[in-house]
Amino acid sequence: MMLLDSTEKDLSLQPPFRTELLRSVSRQDGAELLIPLLPATYRDRYVVRLVNADVLAYLKSELDLKRLNRVHNWLWIVGLPSPPRPLHMQRLKGRDIIVAEQLDLHLVWSPTQVFIKPLPRFLLSARFWQSDICPHYHLYQTALGFLLTYVALIEREVDFNLAVSLGLLPSELTWPGWLSLVEEVVFTSSEANSYFSDPASLSHLEPHVPVNPRFYYGELRLGRLNWIYRLLLGSPRGYLSGCTTYGAFIRDNVNSLITLFAYTTIVLSAMQVGLSTNLLADNYGFSMASYVFSIFAILAPLSAISAIIFLFLILFVVNLVRTLGVRQKRRRQGAGV
Repeated sequence: MMLLDSTEKDLSLQPPFRTELLRSVSRQDGAELLIPLLPATYRDRYVVRLVNADVLAYLKSELDLKRLNRVHNWLWIVGLPSPPRPLHMQRLKGRDIIVAEQLDLHLVWSPTQVFIKPLPRFLLSARFWQSDICPHYHLYQTALGFLLTYVALIEREVDFNLAVSLGLLPSELTWPGWLSLVEEVVFTSSEANSYFSDPASLSHLEPHVPVNPRFYYGELRLGRLNWIYRLLLGSPRGYLSGCTTYGAFIRDNVNSLITLFAYTTIVLSAMQVGLSTNLLADNYGFSMASYVFSIFAILAPLSAISAIIFLFLILFVVNLVRTLGVRQKRRRQGAGV
């Protein structure tokens, strides 16, 4: 599906809802405090920038999915093309819910945890949608897809309470208000046809606005994303490295080798016992297999250790080059580094 730029489309985008849920909060002194929709600053790689200086640049950074769109053709082996499971199901599967502000980590999971990005306040304001998101087609696609994931994540009141307690939703939001929002989003967004309902029953809804292709899939498995990035894109770190130090990198890989070494030791011991019997000692096939596996047991550990050292050196050089590049860039910007 070819995605056209907003300037090439005659389509007039509208917010997926009209209800304004975020209202001013009453303080103890009787005054009302209006909580801003946007933060004061955001991080652009290694630089902290003011949001109000360029709101569009902030939105592009906040809703950035380039890393996942880059490997979209391989996401079919990373996740199912279905909405994500509700929050209570994530807990039922033994996953800790980890707050992650990067949208490209939203709904990425490992066996023990799942990353979820909090729903920004600005996505709960119809006026903000109208003024800052609707004029930009690609931003609208991403924002709509992100909002639809929350419609799936918060299915029951227990999911809503869990989201508020974890800071995934603003604290002043109420359960009745959320229900009203979800009804509007589902019945006014034509993308909800294929995402939640029978397309034939809601085919009259217009205009049709496809979401960002990343949201064709729900939860994405981190381990497989790492291997896609390592094998296809040549990134030693993978998609998200769990190792924050060189020592952790070596320790994690050595722990994996210990399992291989233990299995190899058990097999060699079993083969030695087998060769001591008359039945297997005279068996040419078993003797040849024992010979080959013995050679493998000698070479495999050496090869594995050499590979770990080689990857360690690559990571060291990559990090060194990146550090020097950032230092040089900051010097050009006038920083005293």
